[in-house]
Amino acid sequence: MPLSGPLIDLRLYRLAFIPTVLAVIAIMFSLEGIPGPVEPATPPATFEGDRAAAQVRQILELAPERPPGSAGDARIADLVGERFGEIPAGTVSEQDFAGELDGEDVTLRNVVLTLLGDSDQTVVVVAPRASPRGPGAASSAAATGLLIELASSLGVADHERTFVLASTGGDGTSGAGVASLIESLPERDAVEAVVVISQPGARERRPPHVVDSSSDSNSGPIQLERTAELALQSQAQAQPDEPGAFTQLARLAIPSGLGAQAPLIAEGVDAVAISSAGERPLAEPDDGPDDLSAETLDAFGRSVQSTVGALDTAPAEPVHGPGTYLRLADNLLAGWTLALLALTLIVPALVVSIDAGARALRGGLDMRAALAWAAARSLPLIGALALLYALALVGAIPTPDFPFDPGLYELGTGAAITIAAIVAVALASAVLLRSRGVTGSRAPGAAAPALGVIGSVACLVIWLANPYLALLVAPLAHVWLLATLAPGAARTALVVAGAALACLPAIAALAAVAGALDLGGDAPWTFAIMVGDGQLGLALTAPACFLGGALLGAVAIAIARRPAPAQR
Repeated sequence: MPLSGPLIDLRLYRLAFIPTVLAVIAIMFSLEGIPGPVEPATPPATFEGDRAAAQVRQILELAPERPPGSAGDARIADLVGERFGEIPAGTVSEQDFAGELDGEDVTLRNVVLTLLGDSDQTVVVVAPRASPRGPGAASSAAATGLLIELASSLGVADHERTFVLASTGGDGTSGAGVASLIESLPERDAVEAVVVISQPGARERRPPHVVDSSSDSNSGPIQLERTAELALQSQAQAQPDEPGAFTQLARLAIPSGLGAQAPLIAEGVDAVAISSAGERPLAEPDDGPDDLSAETLDAFGRSVQSTVGALDTAPAEPVHGPGTYLRLADNLLAGWTLALLALTLIVPALVVSIDAGARALRGGLDMRAALAWAAARSLPLIGALALLYALALVGAIPTPDFPFDPGLYELGTGAAITIAAIVAVALASAVLLRSRGVTGSRAPGAAAPALGVIGSVACLVIWLANPYLALLVAPLAHVWLLATLAPGAARTALVVAGAALACLPAIAALAAVAGALDLGGDAPWTFAIMVGDGQLGLALTAPACFLGGALLGAVAIAIARRPAPAQR
């Protein structure tokens, strides 16, 4: 008995969208204004850009190669300790923590200068010291030189807040050194803000200059971001580069922030990075001595100094804003409203699919067989995912801690072969299913509502893990309804077109993230690594396989040719 139109209650489907209307109304009334920046009470002291550039040149001469935990890294750590020790008002300390270099365990080191203020409220300024590849002239060497000069300037002035300035170990991308520093502070709750100095000496500037991306779905601190933007406008003539609303949503749905600020924001610490060269680490050919700009270093040094000066004299701790939000012109849209909207878009597909399944049971259709058929449609995707995890387990796919530098893991021949193998497993699994009769032409009568149940439940599981990703994939849970139309060319065209349109938000989000991180052709490999290292965890990837399988099942039903009835 084939599934017929009456088994789909379109009235119930329409009624189930009433909460969506209420969610849209909640969005309209939940906008809140963006707090203004904290302005310095007095003009910042003169930042000696020439002296900072001289420090950079000394670093490059003393240790042109500084992989994390190497002898070169240790020499610069000693140099920073000496410079910090020349500041009478400060207290110098060191912190060791475990790291890895070329697969070997190494000891990494943070060198810390504490400048006590009139209060215990603390502003932390950090700069990565090591360079995982090349001299790091415009990135880590420039950041270290800037930090030394900033310490000299702050060390001779009175200040309200306590300053903690740290030259951190690690590669500056994963944020391991900063995380260890924050954990070691005796009064972690007193930390009001962390300012990360990130590649401040690039000859060719590129936005964003204020980086507040996270490695999860937390948003960065809005007033701290505005304060840094104001400092950059006044000191470096750098205008804010605010991504569009969809790109912001994509970054929440696919958490992929690079830099030391990303894991801090994920842990609830208010942090931003100030960079002259955007979010992605500079490539080695763009990070040599000839790529260092003393002019840029001076401008961004004054910007960092202006930012911390404003924080020092602020009457209160900077306002974070909602834990998650989208920045829309002069307003913030709280993330909980988007999560609510996503849920209300999933519920109609779930409700009507369960109702259709119940009707199918009452009509004598075998729902167990239909659910088994629908679940089997996801096996090619699950097989590909299982192979990806297996390759990551044996080391064929790198599993660096996230965040990592995508430039260290480019798409080469080996990576292309690995991706091809994963695709081949998916295709082979699909052929195997077909050989076992799991095809659209042999779909059980209740296959469409079974696809709806599996797809909707998968979407709901994704919502529990990341509601912003669920918002983007929610349309996929509704495509099965088109497969219930009367067979024919019109149904085929509608299902194929509906499936393509439903995929667009997720595909556009992947493209937006790839564009923001400048991944280019390396995007598939970078995303594969993010799955293998757990950044895009099983709570997202497993239900995504079932959701994709439900979509493929709906398309299979639509394009299938039913066997002609036997002639008597």
